Amino acid sequence: MRFKELATKLAQALPESSVCYPNGLAIGADNPEISVLASDSRKIMPGTMFACVRGEHCDGHGFALSTAESGAVALLCERPLSVRLPQIILHGDIRRKMGVAASVLYGNPSSKLKMIAITGTNGKTTSAFLTRSILNKAGIKTGLLGTVYNMDGKRCEDAEHTTPEGSDLQAWLNRMVLNGCGACVMETSSHAIDQGRIDGVLFDRAGFTNLTVEHLDYHIDMDSYFIAKRTLFDKYMRNNWTAAINLDDPYGRRLYEEYKDHAAGYCIDCASDDAPQFSARVAGESALGMDIEMIFPDKSAKKFRLPLNGAYNASNALQAASLAWSLGISAETCAAGLSGMSQVPGRLERYIIEGKGVAVIDFAHSPDGLEKVLTALRPVCTGRLIVAFGAGGDRDNSKRPLMGSAAARLADYIIITSDNPRSEDPMKIALMVEDGTKAYATERVIILNRKDAIFTGLDMMEQGDIFVIAGKGPERYQIMKNETIPFLDKDQIQEWAELNGKKVI
Repeated sequence: MRFKELATKLAQALPESSVCYPNGLAIGADNPEISVLASDSRKIMPGTMFACVRGEHCDGHGFALSTAESGAVALLCERPLSVRLPQIILHGDIRRKMGVAASVLYGNPSSKLKMIAITGTNGKTTSAFLTRSILNKAGIKTGLLGTVYNMDGKRCEDAEHTTPEGSDLQAWLNRMVLNGCGACVMETSSHAIDQGRIDGVLFDRAGFTNLTVEHLDYHIDMDSYFIAKRTLFDKYMRNNWTAAINLDDPYGRRLYEEYKDHAAGYCIDCASDDAPQFSARVAGESALGMDIEMIFPDKSAKKFRLPLNGAYNASNALQAASLAWSLGISAETCAAGLSGMSQVPGRLERYIIEGKGVAVIDFAHSPDGLEKVLTALRPVCTGRLIVAFGAGGDRDNSKRPLMGSAAARLADYIIITSDNPRSEDPMKIALMVEDGTKAYATERVIILNRKDAIFTGLDMMEQGDIFVIAGKGPERYQIMKNETIPFLDKDQIQEWAELNGKKVI
């Protein structure tokens, strides 16, 4: 799209926008072709308009000149800059508005996709993978945006954020359209909602998993956290939208009451006074999955094997089925899509170790998440339940002793280690976690080196044991002070197995 055309269309979408031609540029004469909108100065390519975003640590306006030297052809900024590039001025927060600008540039790609948002504290990633599995089974080519990776229908890339920045988000949606996708399933974080990263997108469906203690360093209290989540339903839905809401969660019930006309409720425990449209029960379970019986709104029942453990994953499966059903997908296809899904990276990801037990990698990094993982595995563990975990630095520290308490109540042996300590002293974090274990007699040890901690857990495993490695899931790094070190929990299992001559299935 040419600069002038983009400026004209933005004037309609964002009436406060204006055009600026700095000294040395003929007014209206410079009309470059713009193919990309980017807010990261390291991602400049020919045809890029650079969005000058003010971040927490730096202001993108200060990088405008260097991006011009790198090949940027235009700027999106909050004030006129003395850089010899044509500029569109958006008064106010560029970060909140660049999603709209990118949507205009790419021809409003979200309007060409069935847009499905998944929000909540825990379960977003698994629910998103489950939903995509059903849609693909139904013949709907589906893109994915989330914590683990982004998928445009052809290519996967590791995700930088749970929800991309507005400019990147629109670029991904555009790629999905070009690659023939008919739908997009997208994890939608409270940060992204609050910061306006999803501006420029409207959703046809949304799922709410739960709300538990997390991100209070950002949201301050649970009510503020809930309001951020609720904004998705207040501001970003379109047409005759439907939300699949977990009635087993108190915040879910609150949300259901507010949006009853648009809500499909689901539950496992079925404790709500409202009869849920969708329900399920776990008929049997082993370390390799659960036998599920799921009841649909037409009262039909489908029995299938879900290759996941834990009632909370039965709940995630219910959400996926609720969303798919609301799109006209049959109960048979829902069951087939759920039973046929592959393992979700870092979400109860199992590794059966020859002559030992089962190692499980999970992203659980909150008290609720850790409790759910251990509760899910406790009934299927015939030996000892061992867990290695830590807590992130420079984040809400109130959850640290709560995580220790959850582990001590449910596990047989605890290894407290490092997660991403960032600028904090790892031992200080570990001792705060340990404080929560002291009311229990559970054996514990502190091993700060995460590799050593994982090797220790694997060494002590015996047949029938389950060793949970929690906190980092599919993350490929560890953040230590100002250094980011390559590190993947899965690699440590493989290295230990090779050193010890063990086969991993």
